[in-house]
Amino acid sequence: MTNAARFSYDDLQIIAGRAAAHLPPSIIVSGVSTDTRTLVPGNAFVALSGEQFDGHDHIPTAIAKGAALIIAEHEPDGGLSADFPTDVPWLVVPSTLQCLGSFGWHHRRRFTIPIVAIAGAAGKTSTKDLTAHVLSSTMRVLKTQANYNNQIGTPLTLLQLTDEHDVAVIEIGTNEPGEIETLCAMVQPTLGLITNIGKEHLEKLIDLDGVEKEETALFDWLREHNGLALVNMDDERLRNYATTFIRCITFGIESKAEIHPTISFDTDVRPTVHIVHGTFTFRAQMRAHGLAAAYNAACALAVAWAMQIHPADVQKALTTYEPPASHGYGRMSVERVAGLTILNDSYNANPESMIIALRTLQHFPAQHRIAVLGDMRELGEAAEEEHQHIMTVAENSADMVILMGEEFRRTLESTEDERVIFHETHRGCALDLLDHVGDGVVVLVKGSRGMQMERVIEHLQGNEG
Repeated sequence: MTNAARFSYDDLQIIAGRAAAHLPPSIIVSGVSTDTRTLVPGNAFVALSGEQFDGHDHIPTAIAKGAALIIAEHEPDGGLSADFPTDVPWLVVPSTLQCLGSFGWHHRRRFTIPIVAIAGAAGKTSTKDLTAHVLSSTMRVLKTQANYNNQIGTPLTLLQLTDEHDVAVIEIGTNEPGEIETLCAMVQPTLGLITNIGKEHLEKLIDLDGVEKEETALFDWLREHNGLALVNMDDERLRNYATTFIRCITFGIESKAEIHPTISFDTDVRPTVHIVHGTFTFRAQMRAHGLAAAYNAACALAVAWAMQIHPADVQKALTTYEPPASHGYGRMSVERVAGLTILNDSYNANPESMIIALRTLQHFPAQHRIAVLGDMRELGEAAEEEHQHIMTVAENSADMVILMGEEFRRTLESTEDERVIFHETHRGCALDLLDHVGDGVVVLVKGSRGMQMERVIEHLQGNEG
């Protein structure tokens, strides 16, 4: 993810404080990089460190490729030497991650355009993509690429802002308390929405109360800075926040709300969205599949209404949007593989997205429905209870349930349903599915990213022809 944001000596003083005092007053940095593979001459190189990597190991490469500034947490052992030319200045800071965030924060402050922040337990990335597509019908949009929604991806996204942009749609994620607050301070959104409150990252957020407190830090920011909150009235925990704002737009599919589309589905579970809200009235059939796509549309409609996008432009955008799932990302795409209809939602999973996917499977017209489910990760002490609940929902949604993963293995002890089976491997799941090839058979494939459930589909593809 490259950028060309320019920073002078004065900028670096604001970003790094006293640590930057020794830098040459004439210094100019053009772009910020964390990856020597994409670094270009004139970039500042930020040496990030993690459990599996240490950017400090790549500083010689960054210098060789023409870095104008090295940002590190320590100088090399033995100090600067011939391997580290003295004409390349170093900026030593307590945390390179925080310094990267300060670059993003400082660059964002140069712009007065609307910034849309999207948070939530599930559906952030697909909602962000659809929202950005709708806004791009009349505006020049910067959006978060893929799901780069953390304290690395977010500042790198902000650093891509230029005078060419009319609006930015920024996805913000979390896996521990305080992260949403940190990202809001960096992004400084002018309007924002939370897709839902659900059981995510419970190893650190503990329970639903912890998730709610963390996600609604976005609402806290908007309230304190006179921002516009878009509140999902279908979420029982979020709807209560509508009364706490001076500036608020409500939306929902199942609940009374200001933006309240009605949804119908065709035989491939593609939603048709019908909205009647004064002049903001139209009908649009989407190319995306499933209930999740309908919820994404409700979010995007609320943003479009807030941004005063003409209804004809919104309608066209909804009907032309090609979701990333159609390009292999495994976000509820419908695929025909080895004589089976596959609902490929393999990209990731948590309890809420599992339930939505199983409801989509129920809506799909079929003679025989099979759910192939992999473990959900990062549920902490709630893991056993949540996997048990999902298995029960799956038993009521499908004619056959195939499970993978240690958490689901444990749930098998609580069922005597012969329609529920377990496999150790992706290949085993695929071979079982091949025994059920036929017209009218539809298969949902879903699990957490670490389960790599797309490999079940890859094994099926290997048996084609």
